[in-house]
Amino acid sequence: MKKIIILGLVFIFNACNAQHHISDPAPTTECGFSYEDLKECIHQNAHGLVKIKIVTEDLGSDEKLIKALTVVSSHGNQTLVVSPDISILAGDIGYVLFPDINFDSNPDLAVTTSFGTPNLYLDYWVFDPTQQKYIFVGNYPKFDINSKTKTLGATIKDSAEQYQTMNWKWNGNSLKRMNP
Repeated sequence: MKKIIILGLVFIFNACNAQHHISDPAPTTECGFSYEDLKECIHQNAHGLVKIKIVTEDLGSDEKLIKALTVVSSHGNQTLVVSPDISILAGDIGYVLFPDINFDSNPDLAVTTSFGTPNLYLDYWVFDPTQQKYIFVGNYPKFDINSKTKTLGATIKDSAEQYQTMNWKWNGNSLKRMNP
């Protein structure tokens, strides 16, 4: 009888604990968003919490212009302007990512700028610890990060049968394409 009571208490404790974790906002290295759900993205890194909110403007009943990202962190608040003319339609899904693209151990920031296309493009910002802010890098395909060679790569679809592989390496504070 004692075993049944103990098992019952363990079950209740685990159920309550699981319910508690479900309601907490979970920090992540990737947040999804959609036209219908532009929730705040929360990321935990060595410097504390980073909260990202996507700023939009309604263009019609089923389209929103993505204008900027507002960043709130222990480093202060910052507004990051997104590439021009980026819109999201009803049904589209995008991502906010926190990759380390410049290999300095500081999470950088990226946001989807293409929707419904075969190639995923993102706006990228690197975190500059000296200035304590994000610096815009550019709009690129989703990077494959090779920390061993400290290079970034991407394969994009040019046509139904044609693919193109590209690689970049850091040259100071800017990216240089390695293969034309």
